[in-house]
Amino acid sequence: MSTDRTNTNTNTKASPAGVAGPVSFLARLAIAVGLLAGGLLLLVATAADGEPTEVRTLAVRTLGGIALSAAMFALVAILARRVDRRPLSDLGITGPRDGWRAFTTGVLAWLLPAAVVLAILALTGTTLALRGSPGEVATVIGLTAAAVLFSEAIPEELVFRGYVTSVLEERLRGWWIILVQATLFAAFAVVLRGFTGVADLSLFVGMGIGLGYLRLVTGSVWTSVGFHAAFQTVSQLLLTHDVVEFGGSPAMTVLALGIVPFAVGITLVAALATTRPGLFRRRRASADVSAR
Repeated sequence: MSTDRTNTNTNTKASPAGVAGPVSFLARLAIAVGLLAGGLLLLVATAADGEPTEVRTLAVRTLGGIALSAAMFALVAILARRVDRRPLSDLGITGPRDGWRAFTTGVLAWLLPAAVVLAILALTGTTLALRGSPGEVATVIGLTAAAVLFSEAIPEELVFRGYVTSVLEERLRGWWIILVQATLFAAFAVVLRGFTGVADLSLFVGMGIGLGYLRLVTGSVWTSVGFHAAFQTVSQLLLTHDVVEFGGSPAMTVLALGIVPFAVGITLVAALATTRPGLFRRRRASADVSAR
């Protein structure tokens, strides 16, 4: 069943002008993903001298992330316009006038259900408190949010939910697009981070599926950027930084940061994509994500 009652299948578009065959298909995927990997590795090496939670490290991640985001935007724009002969809007990359609504919707879709669960845990005895002076807390929260946005959410979403998804649309349909890009995203994470267990692998697969679904039902990369940024920012603050003390068990952590906000938030966004598409300013209807 289609997730958009007004849907017209956008996955029936022809392959880009001048680009055909499996070699070109795989080469374009390899170029985009490979250059993202190189940029992330360079950024990690640049920030490797300090502890991940130090203000200096967060500042380096932020500044390096701004450069990486700009580089990935330029890369995707060149591939889309010069190689694929497509406008960026075909990749779900719209301008700020439309993008801020999709981004904000994505942030709130994850943040609100997560906040409800965390509030319930705090009221029932789970430790959840801020530690440090107001200035220190504000600095760490602000820099963590900026570091996540520019060094993780924007470049990864531009490449995977933007360019990779658009290339896969040439040969795949619906849920196959979501599943293949999620597999590529998880494999990418394992290659960069190493295999750290089934739980982490499941996390990346789940992220890839959820964020890929958001991209297809809304037609906007910025929705998945906002959702990604909110999830990773709060997760890093609660699980890594000293300015926030969180005493939840592993099971409660998965519930509060993963299961509930992903299930509720994605369901909410899918409903809004049908009832209020103006939030995302899709220039054309979203792709058909019915399983085939």
